[in-house]
Amino acid sequence: MKTVIYSLSAAALAAVLLSGCGAPMTNAQTGAITGSVLGGVVGHQFGEGEGNTAATIAGTVAGGYLGSQIGAGQDRVYSQPQPQPYYRPY
Repeated sequence: MKTVIYSLSAAALAAVLLSGCGAPMTNAQTGAITGSVLGGVVGHQFGEGEGNTAATIAGTVAGGYLGSQIGAGQDRVYSQPQPQPYYRPY
């Protein structure tokens, strides 16, 4: 349990420190980070010994990929021009 708390703390600290670098993050980047952290936590719940390590790594990779794909879909939707309402002058 202590290892999970340390891992989450390190991931949160890294995300906070990296968020100040350069341009704002896209939804794909945010989704990849969030998915990696959540996937690693879920993967850590399975297996014993080296199997636990493998499950954590697999969860991190799968979560990062899925989060990135979901965020990229949101980026595509939000980048499309939105129709402007027509206002009729009186």
